[in-house]
Amino acid sequence: MFRKKTLPELYTEQELDAIENHISTHFGKFGNVLHEVVSPDIHVDICLIEPTPEREHYTLVTMGMGAHRMDVPRKLRKLKLERAEVLIALPSGWDVQSDDEKWYWPLRLLKVLARLPGEQNTWLGYGHTVPYGEPFAENTALCGAMLTMPHHFGRAASVCAMPDGSEVNFYQVVPLYEDEMEFKVNNCAEDLESLFPEGFNMVVDISRENVLNNKSNQAPHYSDQKPQCSAHRRSMCSNQRKCNGHPDRAAFSAVSLPWHISSLELS
Repeated sequence: MFRKKTLPELYTEQELDAIENHISTHFGKFGNVLHEVVSPDIHVDICLIEPTPEREHYTLVTMGMGAHRMDVPRKLRKLKLERAEVLIALPSGWDVQSDDEKWYWPLRLLKVLARLPGEQNTWLGYGHTVPYGEPFAENTALCGAMLTMPHHFGRAASVCAMPDGSEVNFYQVVPLYEDEMEFKVNNCAEDLESLFPEGFNMVVDISRENVLNNKSNQAPHYSDQKPQCSAHRRSMCSNQRKCNGHPDRAAFSAVSLPWHISSLELS
């Protein structure tokens, strides 16, 4: 018996126009898109935004994750969290075209995160963490990731209104050390963010100082966020505390994905 072939979930033409316009407006113009060759479930391209004098780093943004509507808990559905895209910021000297794992792991991470909700029948949102279990590459001790708001791209960057009235939320991926992950699990995302030093710009630094090495600075540095973002974060953080500090424990269990050998790995 042959299994019925299913087509990948895709944005409509109007939705894709809205997403492209949102990315160009808030994250930067992109002339290069890293197109996916094989798309069994969703089609995940990565928009590559070059460094500029204003933002001296690469910004990589997924385009396609939000075509899938995630299984968000009922109590959070009023926040319109069913759709999302993820992004990561890389230093200007990063070799974004290399397939060497020491350079490629951030792209792989974006693809894995984009597919995780559909593969696991779950959802991702602000404050969710995904452990890897070992360092991303041989030249770093970073070994997990947390989703946060794209704080440094302006107030409107976090949400894209869609033609049907739904919203696509944009989350920035912040790689973490093992004990930072554990701190977040035992507390919540806002508690970890309160330890980020002033000027922490979310650009990946494979040898950055562990934020737990200096706990003297306890004040959050993101008071300029729009009310919608703050309400979103407060609600999510409250939900995390109710789940013993880790929303993933209530939403899904299998989050430690060996994507170097996983079926999720696509080129």
